[in-house]
Amino acid sequence: MLPLYTIFFCQVIYPMQKRPLFNQQRKRLPWIRGTALIAAGAVVAGLVTLQVAEQSGGEPTPPAANGSDNEIPLSIQSSTAPAQGGLADGAPPAPSKAQAMTVSLESDPGFHIPGQQDALKAIETPPSDEATAEPESHVVERTIEVSSGDTLSTIFERAGLGYSDVMQVLDVGEQAKRLERIRPGETLVLKLEDDEFAGLQYDLDADSKLNIFREQGDQLVAEIKDLPSQTAMVAAGGMVRGSLYQSAVATGIPPAKVMELAEIFGWKVDFVRDVRNGDEFKLIYEIRERNGERLGTGDIIAAEYRNGDRTIQAVRYTSPDGTSGYYEPDGSSLERGFLRYPVEFSRISSNFNPARLHPIHNTVRPHNGVDLAAPTGTPIRASATGRVTFAGWKHGYGRVVQIRHDETYETRYAHMSGFKGNLSRGESVEKGDVIGYVGMTGAATGPHLHYELRVHGKPYDPTKVALPEANPIPSEHREDFLAETRSAMDQLARVRIDSDTRPIRLAQNESTPSD
Repeated sequence: MLPLYTIFFCQVIYPMQKRPLFNQQRKRLPWIRGTALIAAGAVVAGLVTLQVAEQSGGEPTPPAANGSDNEIPLSIQSSTAPAQGGLADGAPPAPSKAQAMTVSLESDPGFHIPGQQDALKAIETPPSDEATAEPESHVVERTIEVSSGDTLSTIFERAGLGYSDVMQVLDVGEQAKRLERIRPGETLVLKLEDDEFAGLQYDLDADSKLNIFREQGDQLVAEIKDLPSQTAMVAAGGMVRGSLYQSAVATGIPPAKVMELAEIFGWKVDFVRDVRNGDEFKLIYEIRERNGERLGTGDIIAAEYRNGDRTIQAVRYTSPDGTSGYYEPDGSSLERGFLRYPVEFSRISSNFNPARLHPIHNTVRPHNGVDLAAPTGTPIRASATGRVTFAGWKHGYGRVVQIRHDETYETRYAHMSGFKGNLSRGESVEKGDVIGYVGMTGAATGPHLHYELRVHGKPYDPTKVALPEANPIPSEHREDFLAETRSAMDQLARVRIDSDTRPIRLAQNESTPSD
């Protein structure tokens, strides 16, 4: 630095002092001399700064002690630039703001990073020619939706894998055998490493998934992992316009919950004959979610149906012995030993009528049951617990199942398209078990279920006959019942139906009275 200043002074400043402009005897333009001296000083300072920068090699200046601790300046540019000077022609541009921010976050001063300055120097130092990077293997994941006609073999074939890969997967264990029964609409996550099979993932159901992967030694391993989920409760409701089913589904209530609601109140309200426009319904039920995605629904916790001037409420209660059921707020049971209707149907196509004119034979023949119109294949369930006394073909009834429930009650299901599994005489069934499917076998003009109920061998209208009720809450459980159901009933009371019949709201402005 000293030789540079000496040369500048000898060649610039000193000769200028010898000129008339700098002569002390000339007083007319003193400001010119002052301006020249200031300019000369600025040039000297600039040259000194430039020389210091060149000697330092462009290294970043460490932050001042009183600077912001959460700012760590990084000169990433120097890792791609030449060792001296600025960016060379064609060199990559400086990192974007997002990249710089990522580095700053990773260098958060809240964490102590030993040897941080050495790490920064390593970033700035270009890799040497002797350093040879090992080749990286890349695992690629492909999500495949199963189409109609797909098998594991066809899916592997489209992915460029061979039949030997399929056999290796299926030979892993019993867990992998489920892959032989994949269905359209399901998804597989196939993992490939350098175009070779590396593993797969497959959701077995809403709560578990199958994971197949390679351990060290190239051995395939299968494991089933439980998928965590969260349970929450939601409220829903609306007003009937037309039918309960259509009105409830229009509000967003899942169809399965609508049918469950009808079953809960089935012995209090005849949803075929008693429903009228303006009836109100509301319910609270469980939902299961994972990462904000709806997986399904759980039980109805509480429900209410307002039918004209009547209001019927239900609440779910599980007794200390583990038995669950639906009860009215006073503890009376809403259940019967029988289902009101053993099938999900759209309408009653023919009522109970001992003097009906037969639509095919055109003669007066007693119709000893009700015909429930439903699409072919709709599941038919046992109305109550009992034992199968007949399962087969019976003349105009077509395929028939008869169930004896006790010494008093017997039910008959006719015109079925088929039976469930190997259903046969003598087999025990529980209330709600699927026993067959809707069809139109025998003397039938369309798909429906002919359903009969006999009491001591005599046919009765199954939609009107009085059936035995389930027992109410026993006295020893009554205190527990009231304590366990109070919260659900309080929440149900806060649900309000808006006048446009579809949305519902919680009456948040209503406060719970304090004790």
